[in-house]
Amino acid sequence: MNIHAATRKLNRLRRVAQHIDRHLFEPLRLADLAELAAMSRFHFERVFAGYAGETPLARVRRLRLARAKQQLEHGGVGSVLTLALDCGYDSHEGFTRAFKQQFGLSPSCVPVQPATGLSFTVSRLPAHEIQYLDFQGRMDEAWLSFDELRARALAQGIARERRKGWAVHLEGEAHTWAAPHAAVLRAALLSAPLGMQVPGLQRGRLPGGTYAVFELHGSHDAPSREQIDGALALQGEWRVVDGPVLRRFDNPMYLPADHERRAAFHVPVVRR
Repeated sequence: MNIHAATRKLNRLRRVAQHIDRHLFEPLRLADLAELAAMSRFHFERVFAGYAGETPLARVRRLRLARAKQQLEHGGVGSVLTLALDCGYDSHEGFTRAFKQQFGLSPSCVPVQPATGLSFTVSRLPAHEIQYLDFQGRMDEAWLSFDELRARALAQGIARERRKGWAVHLEGEAHTWAAPHAAVLRAALLSAPLGMQVPGLQRGRLPGGTYAVFELHGSHDAPSREQIDGALALQGEWRVVDGPVLRRFDNPMYLPADHERRAAFHVPVVRR
């Protein structure tokens, strides 16, 4: 396998998924998505489904319903019919049937969810052997390294459940970790589950220590320093110290939509 070609292909699939997510309630045609991926329609649909586990248009239908459920959970939805039309359904009945098939309950039975603040737990993380790629550049381009990491593991036939992804932010001092314009990090996989040395990856260690762990649902983005300090101040026992900041990726699928992203943000701390 040509790793660079495979990495570019994964990056194109990621761009298509992001385009779907950002234009979810606009007309989305398979031909246009295939053109964005620079593939024929047949090849694109097959490659996307093989990687993401669903066809591009199945993703559109699933995410529209998921977004509708989010709106219902947040309250303030004027009418189920309006929501149905926004999701591309011609009737209240068709929308309700599809919604119930996906979530097991009708739209009218979705409970409003109370807003929750940022919370954390403190845990001792043991050091782990990792295999990694270095990245230095714009934070919004760091996914290129993760796509290459995934392409190299796929080339060795390593199953999804054995690839435990982490980001090690080397310049993880508290004043720099959330900087949107620059990043110095390692795109890493835990070495032990891989069962082999993956060609092209370096070996290193995931730094152990005591961390405040913030479980992030719907985002991979780092909380701000102000949010971190505020959460720690409420608890009163811990303070942030300089050192590598870690991000563990817990997505159950490839190409998660924004609301499906799961990560655990590890901030080094000591007792006050």
